[in-house]
Amino acid sequence: MKRLGGGSAYSGHLPEGCIQCARGQKMVLFISGICDARCFYCPLSENRKMKDVLYADEMPIREMKDAIEEARMIQASGTGITGGDPMKYYKRTAEYIRMLKSEFGQNHHIHLYTISGSKEGIDEVARAGLDEIRFHPPEEIWKVMDRSVFNDRIRWAKDAGLSVGIEVPSLPGREEDTEALIQYAISKDLDYVNLNELEFSETNASALIGRGYAVKNDYQSGAKGSSALAMKMVRKFEDFTVHYCSASFKDGVQLRNRLKRRAKNVASTFDVITRDGTIVRGIIEGGDLSSVETDLKNMGFSEEMYRLNESMKRVEVPVWLLEKIKNGVGGKYEIYQVEEYPTWDAIEVERLKL
Repeated sequence: MKRLGGGSAYSGHLPEGCIQCARGQKMVLFISGICDARCFYCPLSENRKMKDVLYADEMPIREMKDAIEEARMIQASGTGITGGDPMKYYKRTAEYIRMLKSEFGQNHHIHLYTISGSKEGIDEVARAGLDEIRFHPPEEIWKVMDRSVFNDRIRWAKDAGLSVGIEVPSLPGREEDTEALIQYAISKDLDYVNLNELEFSETNASALIGRGYAVKNDYQSGAKGSSALAMKMVRKFEDFTVHYCSASFKDGVQLRNRLKRRAKNVASTFDVITRDGTIVRGIIEGGDLSSVETDLKNMGFSEEMYRLNESMKRVEVPVWLLEKIKNGVGGKYEIYQVEEYPTWDAIEVERLKL
């Protein structure tokens, strides 16, 4: 067994898609929130669940060039396509795969997650350049996979030359089902089984609580018992690839590494990038941007020492000059030191008013 950060671990060989995710090198392309399954544990947010919307990481996209821009922002070496169910819209999915391969080359590794897949759809995405497909069979059939439609789907995917694996949540109390699923994967000569920590979200909490699941502690969203079951499977199947991916690993390693990569490309020369990949900067709000700019120029600031952010209606400045700016403009504006994610939505971590 090999250990990863955040309590994650794996046996065998880590899938290529997971290797790149761990490094923060994979863009997440959300192809649509529509899905025919009704998995009780689905954690999708309200603004994505069962809505036909597209995102590249946190950024809503309308055109393919938006996805290209985000991939460049994080210097992506690959893409993970998710949803919803990307195979429900396999022609759209194939179009994006072709575009990404054309833009970044055949070495740009692409994997996707699906709970479905027709032969026509699987062949289409394979021809477009998909490298790896991760099937997500519903939990009620884990013990009877050999009598399910996934037999055909797996055969079609392998015949199309794809790397094939299974990815499901680690459900506490379902040890026999989980073990049966892994045994099935071995019998079909699949490349791996990924077990994700079961997580509570705003949209699935009621369903999880109703089935007797509980949060493992006051500061983590993982379900009690999920990690223990997954780790038991990793230890038990030491000659096959079983990968346990914890919630802490997703947030503390994968996301953190992606934020660091993006921060380098979006930060101004005067922004401070923290060890966690967030950005610390000064901001001026509460006035007309042109008036703020005029005041800064009158104080001797060159254009390299501030940035007009029209979309957020603010002026960004070096944090170490905030006191000087405050003394120079008096009480005309609101001045803050902020720490933000370098993502499209620029979520604030902290805001301190001067």
